[in-house]
Amino acid sequence: MRILCAGPTTLTPEVEGAMQGIVTNPDLDPEYEVFHRRVEKKLSRVVGTERPTVIMLGEGMLALEASVCSLMEKGERVLVMTNGVFGAGFADYVKFFGGEAVIYDKDHRHGFDVDELRDFLEEDSDFAIATMVHCETPSGLTNDMRAICRLLKDYGILSIVDCVSSFGGEAIDFDKDGVDMMLSASQKCLSAPTGLSMITISEAAENKMRRRAEPIPSYYMNVLNYMSSQEDFAFPYTMSEHLTYALDKALDRWKERDAVRLHRVYGELTRKLFIEEGFELYPKDSYSDTVTAVVVPEGMTATDLLKRCREKGVFISKGVGPLHDRIFRIGHMGANITEENFRALFHVLDEVFGELGRTTHFSERFEQSGRIDS
Repeated sequence: MRILCAGPTTLTPEVEGAMQGIVTNPDLDPEYEVFHRRVEKKLSRVVGTERPTVIMLGEGMLALEASVCSLMEKGERVLVMTNGVFGAGFADYVKFFGGEAVIYDKDHRHGFDVDELRDFLEEDSDFAIATMVHCETPSGLTNDMRAICRLLKDYGILSIVDCVSSFGGEAIDFDKDGVDMMLSASQKCLSAPTGLSMITISEAAENKMRRRAEPIPSYYMNVLNYMSSQEDFAFPYTMSEHLTYALDKALDRWKERDAVRLHRVYGELTRKLFIEEGFELYPKDSYSDTVTAVVVPEGMTATDLLKRCREKGVFISKGVGPLHDRIFRIGHMGANITEENFRALFHVLDEVFGELGRTTHFSERFEQSGRIDS
């Protein structure tokens, strides 16, 4: 089966093999702590910073909830910026921990307009924190994180940014982009096993957490617990040693592949082929380099399209929420990106659309595009 969905992504044999190296006790072995902290520094280097990144045991949603739990204090106003399904979800976390969520809801087919946001903040900027998603995989959008976070800083607002689907796939400079808490996960562009969340933390965010009037209302989701060794143990709970080994190997693989360039090249190629074949891309601008969202042609459904592709050995994604059957999505993400995978994808799409009454020439166009180094 070839995985071309919006995540989780394919595991290479090297990454799978790294999980076999369970040889110690991460609770008791000081050498494991040294190794673990080294992997965290590798993660920080992916986004060009010396600021700490912490690894938390849990799927990527853990980072989203933990960031709000740790950074926000009860009663604070939080600007929840949304132009997609995941952006809207931050409002729930804010409410869970006693904050006031103010929804800034914009067109899901466009990236955030920075000038429009500036006009909004001129009227109301009384926010401690703002949340947003960098790459909204349900919409196929990548927002201008640098312009937005720098603008928020002008108003003294700290930022929490969900980069789960862009970390390692889009060009990110944590310090220059002005992010305060950057959230990521193992199973997307890095192509490590599902099960680890990561948070990169600015100095301003760390200072706010340490100066809270009331303690962080969680132990498991308390980001400060992960930033330094505990009194008796290095970590607040037993780490999953085999997942950390696999993540370390995946980070080495990421660096070897010049992964950001590969994501950009395959993203541009995928969009180009669909446009040339007369399909409508769901986003109108701010296209993602990790996932392409395409409007399902009239008379078809995403459910049927995915079923036919799956029967021919290719996994792609359909929409989420209201877009459930209106769009389908191609994940040019992580270890999914190989010439063989995309050759198979476009061959299958030609077959499936042919069965549904629409002639396409994806395979021919892909071959004419020339070999892409993967």
